[in-house]
Amino acid sequence: MKIHFKISTPSLNSLSEHLFPGDGKEAVAFILCGHVKRNNEWILLAHEVIPLSYGECVERKANFVKWKTTELTPVLDRAEKENLAIVKVHCHPKGYDNFSDIDNESDKDLFPSIYGWSNNNLPGLSVILLPDNKMVARHVSDTGEFSEVPVTVIGDEVKHYPTHNIRSKKVSAFEQRNLQVFGGFTRDVLSKMRVAVIGCSGTGGPVIEELNRLGIGELCLFDPDVVEHKNLNRITNTKKSDADQQKFKVDAIKDNLEEIGLSTTISAFSGSIFEPELVDEIATCDFIFGCVDSAEARVLLNRISNFYLIPYIDIGICLDADGSGGVTNISGKVAYFQPGLSDHLTRRSVLSSTLEAESLKRDSPKEYEDRLNEGYIKGVVENSPAIIPVNTYASSLAVMEFLARVHDYRNEPNMRFAQQTFCLVNNFVEQISEKDFLGSKASVKYLGRGDIDLLLDMPSLSYKEKVA
Repeated sequence: MKIHFKISTPSLNSLSEHLFPGDGKEAVAFILCGHVKRNNEWILLAHEVIPLSYGECVERKANFVKWKTTELTPVLDRAEKENLAIVKVHCHPKGYDNFSDIDNESDKDLFPSIYGWSNNNLPGLSVILLPDNKMVARHVSDTGEFSEVPVTVIGDEVKHYPTHNIRSKKVSAFEQRNLQVFGGFTRDVLSKMRVAVIGCSGTGGPVIEELNRLGIGELCLFDPDVVEHKNLNRITNTKKSDADQQKFKVDAIKDNLEEIGLSTTISAFSGSIFEPELVDEIATCDFIFGCVDSAEARVLLNRISNFYLIPYIDIGICLDADGSGGVTNISGKVAYFQPGLSDHLTRRSVLSSTLEAESLKRDSPKEYEDRLNEGYIKGVVENSPAIIPVNTYASSLAVMEFLARVHDYRNEPNMRFAQQTFCLVNNFVEQISEKDFLGSKASVKYLGRGDIDLLLDMPSLSYKEKVA
């Protein structure tokens, strides 16, 4: 059984605050985890940290903790009722980065009891938190056997803590220059990542091209539209013959990338991300690039990011021209969203009125037209001008932002780059810090909730019975 554990910065901060109160002694906490499963791999998602009170500990020392199980009972009840997995965490204040013999005996006693309590058949983990917030994790089976588990922490940086038995893939010749810049560890991380690109036109095309050349493990391409001749001025890896045949954009790009023949696996999905099957595909990705114009799609990607603990970069372009050669504005925005913090609505990069108009247009086109004609709503903007140099500029900024999060190369803290806005007409770039944005209550509510009976808690995404 393969297992991957993910935790966001808000959960990690809560955990660290309890486990390291300043007295230099070990402490214990539990994490209730949502989950998602792809093939034979479980991804456990930190949903809620539940501290074990210090008074519940019979004995606390710098290298030992013994605790009563009274407070564990309601945790087990919740896990059973809400179909959540359980992760037990304790700290090693002295920084010892492995499980001790005492830890081994404790876990062998504890976890068979946990599995015996619950019927949800979800894997349980034991985790050590170190003073530098590094995490060491393992799965404990119902018979008390141990196996290492990789950990990903999603915050201002996306930190990967792989298991010791992970082997590096052979370095291809095209990767040598990448290796010179980012080193072997980051190269290995990139080669194992599954990255979703939502929207494969003006900004999505260059993002895909750059990620393919960086040696990403798998690129998952999502776009419901076909290649048209009007797209050929800006979509990389498409040909005139693709437009002649009206190929789906994702299929055309996939075919051309596979012909290039680099190491990245390309998966193409030619439907709407409002289809539950496609949400399921995005849910198991390690990173999301949002290259869409729709407010609805942007808000949906925020929701997926929070439910499944996936960092998300959004790209937006604004190009105003009079149609006769007069250009008044060339600007854009690259925004990084991390689970549990601000989102499009709290940042006001999406307005509720725009969201309402788009939803109405999709669900009730006739009512949309009536309300538009009566002046009750503003129309949804479509078919804006676009040229490849502007799109590529924004896309490259987004890919560099992605690399900064995976391999922190900046002199300044990444927190200061939650949003970057540029204007090429007035020649400026502006950064906004995560601290300047309000948090989202919805983000906290759904943080790491993973798969639930009602997908993303949205009735519109519920699976419908297929008619034979």
